[in-house]
Amino acid sequence: MKIQVLGSGCASCKTLHEKVTQIAHRIDPSLDVEYSTDITKIVELGAMSSPVFAIDGKIISAGKSPSDT
Repeated sequence: MKIQVLGSGCASCKTLHEKVTQIAHRIDPSLDVEYSTDITKIVELGAMSSPVFAIDGKIISAGKSPSDT
């Protein structure tokens, strides 16, 4: 499973990465969450805004941070 958080490096992007990493590690401590500020990767996924949360190349959310509750 490939889990990604992509964004510009802003506070919202970093917060989303932290939330996703915490939740992923609760599910399976060996899961790795990739964090990238490469705009090319965001465009390749087809997202029009950031931060982007994607699993296996499929966008779960873009432009907002989903709730962890």
